[in-house]
Amino acid sequence: MASSIDTQTLSVEVRKLRKKLRQIDNLNRLDRPLLPEEEAKVAKTASIRSLLHEKLEELATAEEQELSDSQLSGTGSNVAWDTSQESPHHEANGLNEQIVDHEHSDSLDDMKRTYPDEVLEKSIVFSAEGDAGSGKSEAGNGESATDENSPPKVPRRDERSDEGVELRKASTSTQEKASSSKGKSKGKRRTTDSEEGESWAKVKFTVQDLEGHNDIICAVSCDGSRLLTGSRDTMVKYWDLDKGTELRSMGGHSGTITSVILLPADESSDLASCYDLPVSDRIGVTGSKDCYIKVWSLETGRAVHSVYTYNPVECLGYIPDRALIISGSDGGKVELWDIRTGSSVFSTIGHEDSVTCIHINNTEVYTASSDGIIKLWHLRDNSLHPTFVSENISSTSSSHLLARRHIRSLAVHGDIIYYGDDGLNVKALDWKKALVHKLKNHTGDFGSTDAMCSTQDLLVCAGYDLDNGCGYLNFWHLPEEVYLATLNDRDISRVVAIGQTQTKEGALRLITGGQELRVWDRIPRKRYSPQDAVPAEFNYSFSVKAQDSDLDSDTTDASDSERGGANQRRGRRWSEGSAGSAKQSWWSWCTLV
Repeated sequence: MASSIDTQTLSVEVRKLRKKLRQIDNLNRLDRPLLPEEEAKVAKTASIRSLLHEKLEELATAEEQELSDSQLSGTGSNVAWDTSQESPHHEANGLNEQIVDHEHSDSLDDMKRTYPDEVLEKSIVFSAEGDAGSGKSEAGNGESATDENSPPKVPRRDERSDEGVELRKASTSTQEKASSSKGKSKGKRRTTDSEEGESWAKVKFTVQDLEGHNDIICAVSCDGSRLLTGSRDTMVKYWDLDKGTELRSMGGHSGTITSVILLPADESSDLASCYDLPVSDRIGVTGSKDCYIKVWSLETGRAVHSVYTYNPVECLGYIPDRALIISGSDGGKVELWDIRTGSSVFSTIGHEDSVTCIHINNTEVYTASSDGIIKLWHLRDNSLHPTFVSENISSTSSSHLLARRHIRSLAVHGDIIYYGDDGLNVKALDWKKALVHKLKNHTGDFGSTDAMCSTQDLLVCAGYDLDNGCGYLNFWHLPEEVYLATLNDRDISRVVAIGQTQTKEGALRLITGGQELRVWDRIPRKRYSPQDAVPAEFNYSFSVKAQDSDLDSDTTDASDSERGGANQRRGRRWSEGSAGSAKQSWWSWCTLV
């Protein structure tokens, strides 16, 4: 009983410390100078994180003792904690066994459908093999030492349990079904999930840091060997990625650069004559909190055109072949601009709160906002016509409406809109059905997906390990949404911007922005990997089925005062409906996504 009480007490303490870190994290997001008392809170980050690690170790010891006691008394379950791959970062409020029973059992069928049998077998037993070489090691004083930089710990089933036997039987059955159907598929060969998973198990990246900005890099846009970046330091920079050098540093904005667009070479050539520039010049477009949109000659480093929008610019998009810029403001305005003349050709209040994301796919324009709403627009005759609004969407696993949260990132693949908000999961919205399913992107109590991007067959999402203060990238294969790997070099902070392009060899190149500006180049299979190359690693925690409980009801913190206006507006909007809609909104507020 005493052990159980200790575990509950430690769980509460851990959750409180994580909540403090979340509060500090939200303060760091603010686009204004911090108050003295806020700076004092931020200064305590290291000490709070150190105390959190101590409490996590104590919690791990207490839970192991509790498990040992329950097994000795004959009442324990066949649950074992994996300490080889991840440090003892536990879910609070005694949710550990619940997570094991629910996630592992519910996701078993999904795992069998998604992963090849050999990968599935390794996913279950890899922790047993790792116990001997990693995780807890005996220190000189006899105490167990843990790696503070390792990601959060997850529970696993004891392989001797009945569940493990059932899993192996299921795996054998799956193998038999696969072998029996080998001769049935003929014709064009398609890359299987097995092959994709196997290839990513060997993927490595070279990492290069680009130094020059003096504050958080908020926006990136890349094309081959060229990169355009914007920062909270109000500077715009142009880079050569192959050489890792800065080509131009451009000043002119007086506020945070929120969005940058590097126009392709052919688009730049077509527009060069409008600004009396040589056809070889590259053109960049930037938007800022100072209410200006600027067009830049990147060869000379000068602004060739400026447009005052009367509202802080939060995001930009470019519509090829029409020379149109689309902007989203902090007041919810969506506007179209002719880049050649700088004139506004269309304007509407598209959202009730700040427009946070814009994605363009031919004549389809997707916008998202901090009020949690996504809109799909159709571009016709230089004007936008709304065709979908995500006001009444629900989860595939629940009949309740989804809670609306600040949307921070957006990507589109086919009819699926992927978006990241202040929840643990990445949401995948089938807008034609108004249904959402989820991809697990965090393993702790708190999380938000600040950036994402997609290619023809890949979804890349940024995650953040609050306990250790480091960011990471998760990869999924599209359209099957198979989790592939996680990229984490243990030395990167929160990622708030992602861009993707290709190297000269045709390999994937990623650029991440945050406290660091980092270039990640995938190493081709047959090329030598340098010793400092960063491998992509499979993390079983992200392969299980995402839960409906993001545990984000506790995210009300120091940033509430900053979000108060948005919350009040949202509340007024819901209360304006009928009694039935009000009841639905109450359920929506209570539903944890």
